[in-house]
Amino acid sequence: MLLYTVPMNNKALLHLLNEFAPIICFFVAAQLASFYVATTTLIISTLAALLAGWYLERRLPILPIISGLFVLVSGLITLYYRAPDALIFADSLYYILMGIAIGGGLIFKANLLKIIFATTFAMTDLGWSIIARRWVFIFLLAGLANEVARHHLSPEEWINFKFLKVITVASFGIYQFTLARRHRLLGESNAWGLRIHTKDTD
Repeated sequence: MLLYTVPMNNKALLHLLNEFAPIICFFVAAQLASFYVATTTLIISTLAALLAGWYLERRLPILPIISGLFVLVSGLITLYYRAPDALIFADSLYYILMGIAIGGGLIFKANLLKIIFATTFAMTDLGWSIIARRWVFIFLLAGLANEVARHHLSPEEWINFKFLKVITVASFGIYQFTLARRHRLLGESNAWGLRIHTKDTD
């Protein structure tokens, strides 16, 4: 599998920790208990992942902070008002806003992915442009698909959908290593486009 052939640096591993650990805990808790217990587990595991990231790096990447805030705020609203839609809609909102933000950045000649991940990946401007357009598409698609699921699935069924959605989006992200490999900057990256010389601004 591609996942096991792509060498990961510390930043990439930290992104994986923040992305997968909470959703796995969320999914497992949903199989063993109620939606609200699973939501509580998601909140706690999200906080734990953020704290672990801070402990390991003494800083946190911007995307886990943003997604963590969405989870914490919507999760607490869900628990307080017993309103599953708060958490589910927040998931749609996160993906759609991310797609709009990246797309808007491209319109105004500011590639947000390059700004955020330039210390992790070393690619040509063409590579950054292609990968940004791909992520705009996948984020908007994920957000719209989540809205369809919100209107047609029960909260418990949605958790299974969310787990599959995260796996699908993550698989898409892993596939982008092939693009990073084709458009990598020689001398600044390894064979998969991961930066080998960290910028001082990191």
